[in-house]
Amino acid sequence: MKLFMKRNRRVLVFTTVVMLFLVGVGVIQLVVNQYRPLKDTAVVKVEDNKDKDTDKEDPQAPAEKMVKPVGDDIKIVKKFYDSSLSDEELEKALVYFEGVYRPNLGIDFSKDNKAFEVTAAFSGTVTKKDNDALLGWIVTVTNETGVSATYQSLSEVNVEKDAVIKQGDKIGTSGENAYESELKNHLHFILEKDNQALNPEKYFNQEVSKIAV
Repeated sequence: MKLFMKRNRRVLVFTTVVMLFLVGVGVIQLVVNQYRPLKDTAVVKVEDNKDKDTDKEDPQAPAEKMVKPVGDDIKIVKKFYDSSLSDEELEKALVYFEGVYRPNLGIDFSKDNKAFEVTAAFSGTVTKKDNDALLGWIVTVTNETGVSATYQSLSEVNVEKDAVIKQGDKIGTSGENAYESELKNHLHFILEKDNQALNPEKYFNQEVSKIAV
């Protein structure tokens, strides 16, 4: 037995070394396979549409432009007292009340003494709603830049104080008042910024945010 072991020791050692080598190679191959790049795996590119969707959902809104508070068939019967008017036009832009002539600080719309609908010239908040014995129902709407529109000589009002309204919403219905009784059924429309009256005709179809004194 000792002689057999002695003769085959080299064979056993060689066999053991070969087996260990093969086992080691197998382990190394297993590790390499685990960390091999997935060359054959298709890569799908996922586009980030967040910004695109945001652009579609939040487009820049166009600036609001002031419009007439009445229909196209309603005429201006008294203009704003503006120094640029002719002498004849200035005379017609005066308001006569109790023996005194005063400059007209707004414009007046009328439709052959017929009642008509009055709508918001621009969006804003109703900052005043009052029934005045001299001027009739009064509604003032003020926007975020401090521009205000006042609607006077209303017979009916369809908005409440502190209400937020949009351009084109119904304000009320035209009517008569004692201050401009000669105009009978009409709307007196006033435009103001920083407590200064402006000629509304100069700002129709103009951006409300750019109205300035």
